[in-house]
Amino acid sequence: MNHSPRVLVVGAGGTGGYYGGRLLQAGLPVTFLLRPARASAIRQNGLRLVTPSETSLLTPEVITAAELDSPFDVVILATRADAIDAVTAQIAPAVGESTRILPLLNGVDHLAVLTDKYGEDRVLGAVAMIAAAQQPDGSIHQLTSMAGLTVGSPTGQPVPDAVHRLDVPGISFTLSEEILADMWQKWAFIVSTTSLTTLMSAPVGEAIATPDGLGIARAIAAEAASVAAAAGHPLGAKRLQSITGTLTQEGSPATTSVFRDMTAGRPVEVEPMLGAFLNYAAAHGVDVPRIQLATARLRVYQNRLATL
Repeated sequence: MNHSPRVLVVGAGGTGGYYGGRLLQAGLPVTFLLRPARASAIRQNGLRLVTPSETSLLTPEVITAAELDSPFDVVILATRADAIDAVTAQIAPAVGESTRILPLLNGVDHLAVLTDKYGEDRVLGAVAMIAAAQQPDGSIHQLTSMAGLTVGSPTGQPVPDAVHRLDVPGISFTLSEEILADMWQKWAFIVSTTSLTTLMSAPVGEAIATPDGLGIARAIAAEAASVAAAAGHPLGAKRLQSITGTLTQEGSPATTSVFRDMTAGRPVEVEPMLGAFLNYAAAHGVDVPRIQLATARLRVYQNRLATL
């Protein structure tokens, strides 16, 4: 591919806003597909990207679903995981013969939804390692310097050049031949961190500072690893050590988007994040009492929020 790939980013929250913004800064032709209200706000005010080292005001191309009428080379999905069915249908005009779909979602079940609609040739796996959040004023704040993107084909097919072009400054880009294992590690990490911080109502550092905190953290990581292994994707010693190390780091401010949403009184992605994980545990007969308790707490919170 001699020309720069046309990139459609679906969603301009923390994840989509950051990665789409970085691609735009690198000169790639990026268009954001957004809901009408968010599209109007960005058209009027631009997209402000705040990182630990700089603040930028970007003016991206923005469209709504009603305006989407031509294919793109790469379609990046950066929405909530519970919107996957609607988004899968919505992006149809953007998917052409050579389009590659890159879902930056937690979990693995979205791959089947996309593949059923568009075929395995067009759907890639991905792991986005980013802590970023959309602020009340619409700006995107990168919360730490971490900004990784790991990409690979779940079926082992070559990753096209258009996707290689996503390797730009501000994104630590990696190609993986074990993308499903990478996705399971990310999912186990998110489930573990969410479970610990939700149960203890605190960031990791505060949670493990309690007398039983370290033991609870290690037990949660072990539960998550057991589910991954039972599902056919064992984490291995290195990946498990990475998760456990994060959960047992003294003074760590680490949380997850679910924890941040809960503490801010916003809806949380409990079912696609933890509920789906529990489904795998139940299907394989794996006992995960701590993750189950954290999920129950989040379900109570979500139900209560729905009545307000």
